[in-house]
Amino acid sequence: YRYSVYHSSSDLVIMAYNEDSSASGHDEPWIQWFCGLKGHEMFCEVERSYIEDGFNLYGLRTCVSNFSDCLDLILDRIGPDDSDDSHLTQSACTLYGLIHARYIITAHGLDAMYNKYASKEFGTCPLVQCAGQPVLPVGLKDEMGADTVKIFCPKCQCVYHPPPVRSRSSHHGGAGAAGVDGAAFGTTFPHLFLMTFSNLVPDPLPQDSSYVPRVFGFRVHSSTRQRAGTGTSGSAHASSSAARQRETADNNKRLSFVGRRSEVAVKESADKKLKEEPVETPRDGNVA
Repeated sequence: YRYSVYHSSSDLVIMAYNEDSSASGHDEPWIQWFCGLKGHEMFCEVERSYIEDGFNLYGLRTCVSNFSDCLDLILDRIGPDDSDDSHLTQSACTLYGLIHARYIITAHGLDAMYNKYASKEFGTCPLVQCAGQPVLPVGLKDEMGADTVKIFCPKCQCVYHPPPVRSRSSHHGGAGAAGVDGAAFGTTFPHLFLMTFSNLVPDPLPQDSSYVPRVFGFRVHSSTRQRAGTGTSGSAHASSSAARQRETADNNKRLSFVGRRSEVAVKESADKKLKEEPVETPRDGNVA
């Protein structure tokens, strides 16, 4: 028997299936088999020497049950026929993910992920403006079971869900990389990767690169988004806006009326002053 691993939205599901009687299936190393599964394209193969070094596994013993048996399964110390327990295989997959998160931030691990990044095995940014910029896997949490893996674009600096990968088997749902636990990559990897290989850091998107919505060639004004309301909130907003407009119109009328009254008062004052001024009499006694 060999165990086929696929991911649902939140759980790791283990299913056993009968392989061909050929010996080649049994000779395949566990790590190579795990990384070759559908949806596991983001994983790299952790070096055996790294896993055998107990210092690199410090603190992981309490993270999975049957730690020693899981380690023996990963290192092919026990064969697939001896590991007929699906729970053991699931724990081994969890343990490998935790080891993988540590390995990919080492020098050898970064080099292994560099080759995958260069060949765009992690995928490309779905944003049109990024023009096929290669992305990097990232976990939003470092704890297993908290969240699934995401992809980080170094050009637009945004995080996206990875596209689903459809499996050949209809029983395996097609969650693909979208169901891989994010803790297998961790929160540090993509940023340390770009700090290490600074020549791979792309130029940021220009400020005028954002998409501009247009209707018949004319740009859609931002005020249309403010007016676009649904339900009672939209009605209340429209009613409030209409009330403010009426109030503004009334104020303008009052100001206009006060302004006209002021002009009349000034004119009456000027006429009165003009009438009260004495008439100058010329020296010859004739009135002008």
